[in-house]
Amino acid sequence: MTGSRTDYARLLRLQRAVKASRERELAVAKNRVAIAEKELEELLRLMSDASPVLDLFPDVVARRIDKTMDEKADAERVVSESGDHVLREKRKLETIENRHAEHRASELRDSEAAAQSETIDQRVAQALSASSKIGKLR
Repeated sequence: MTGSRTDYARLLRLQRAVKASRERELAVAKNRVAIAEKELEELLRLMSDASPVLDLFPDVVARRIDKTMDEKADAERVVSESGDHVLREKRKLETIENRHAEHRASELRDSEAAAQSETIDQRVAQALSASSKIGKLR
């Protein structure tokens, strides 16, 4: 198959792109978790300080805390799923890399065998040519 090496190379590039995309998703999700944690810390600190504004609108702050906790939980779920996806894509990439290496090694062995066969054919041809010349001399 002539294009099989190219197919492996394309498959490797594609799998690397998929893996990189999954890694970006994971990084974004981790960033969302960190932002939510920081916002929760700020809200809790704000609540611990005595503030007349908070006394007027405690339900607003409570809703904001609930919303931030929901956002954090959602981001943590995405982190877990993305981590699984990254691991799966990494395994796929390793498998493709191994198969590509095996394919290249097989091609190398085939080309070496063809070169050896060509060398043997040339030696046999030279020997036949030499023996036919000797036969003409007699």
